[in-house]
Amino acid sequence: MRTIAVVLLALLAMALTGISANAGAWCANYLRGVSNCGYSSAAQCWATVRGLGDGFCAPNPYPGTAYGSGGSWNIAARNAIGAAIRAAYS
Repeated sequence: MRTIAVVLLALLAMALTGISANAGAWCANYLRGVSNCGYSSAAQCWATVRGLGDGFCAPNPYPGTAYGSGGSWNIAARNAIGAAIRAAYS
């Protein structure tokens, strides 16, 4: 009984102090299929990608949200990502 009370208190505390997750403006997309949208600038993203040696950076397709939790892939987002990839490799 005491364990249930402690778990409920912990869940309540997490719910009251939760911080909304906002992804950064730039995403690192690695060749093994993993992406990380925690970068606030393109320079920060590229420094990490170049350090690991595999992948590319692109603008976050869902700016201002937790990546993948809202919005949709649209033509403008795909064009922006394509332009960023082409610029990075040219």
